[in-house]
Amino acid sequence: MIRQLAALCATTALLAAALPATQSVATPAAAAEPTACAKTVLPLPADTEPGLSMVRSADPSGRYILGHAPRQERAGSQGVLWVDGVPRWLASKPDSESYGYAVVKGGFVLGYSSNQAGTDYWVYSVKTDSYRILQVPEGQEIYTLSGMNARQDIVGSVSDETDPNTTHAFIWPAGGQPRLLRTPRGSQGSSAEDISDEGRIIGRADNPEDPNSPISYLWESWNSRPIPLRGPHHENVFVWDIEGSRIGGQVGNGIYSTGYIWNTRGALVAQVEDAVADVNSSGDAVTAGDDFIDHYPSILVRSDGTRYTFPEGTMLTHAFNRNAPWTAGGYETNSGYWAAVVYKCGS
Repeated sequence: MIRQLAALCATTALLAAALPATQSVATPAAAAEPTACAKTVLPLPADTEPGLSMVRSADPSGRYILGHAPRQERAGSQGVLWVDGVPRWLASKPDSESYGYAVVKGGFVLGYSSNQAGTDYWVYSVKTDSYRILQVPEGQEIYTLSGMNARQDIVGSVSDETDPNTTHAFIWPAGGQPRLLRTPRGSQGSSAEDISDEGRIIGRADNPEDPNSPISYLWESWNSRPIPLRGPHHENVFVWDIEGSRIGGQVGNGIYSTGYIWNTRGALVAQVEDAVADVNSSGDAVTAGDDFIDHYPSILVRSDGTRYTFPEGTMLTHAFNRNAPWTAGGYETNSGYWAAVVYKCGS
């Protein structure tokens, strides 16, 4: 049963003016009026095991919400797609584990299914309720897939042929063959994290000066070397998401992390007090929060400065576009299990 709950949210403004990456980002400004957020616990298929269900992402319209949950008689979790609020399992193989990486316009999902017979990488279509199995070229071994855009261009990482501990970022153009992205000078390995509908890619590459501290990069085109993304004092950062002209990430880890948003010129435009988990096409951001060690809540900060703080135990993973029926999604842990939830905030 879908349950509704009003959660009080405080609001406070946030600087959103563009700043060069070499400067500090200013402190957030004054608070706005409190606003309520309505919570919906998403339904799950009947054969779901109690456990860890969550929202991972959604398409721009908000009709298609991607996540995962434990399924009966499966060793691991399985991908779930909610279509207009109705859940369906994702799997191209019987008795398999599965995972969805991304869902895009039109209800296309990038994912994989794995059982003892092997692993399929696929693009699922809601319209045809079918899976298009991706044919990996001979001699290439996919380490992981990580993102897909509306054109169905795919990014991920392949394993190095000679060093299993090294990966290389690749782009798999829709209708084409995978090819490696150019690495920064001096770097041996790289990985791709996400791709925008415009084709820009974010990821990481080895740091020649410190192997334990990779550098985050933006590939503005598939044929050029990437540009580095840095914190306000030139420190290394971690970036997770790109949407339109905005990139979300963090400096530091855990309670010591600070969230930042960059534009696609590599300049910092905003700062929040926790790691940015996701940004939307308007530049609104959600933070991941923490419910395991440090116990601080997720927040949503709109690009106009409006701010929502969510209840303890709510971990946000996705910021919906403003024209979608929902505002934010993720999971809550208050019941002892993870429950997939979405929120609608404001009018």
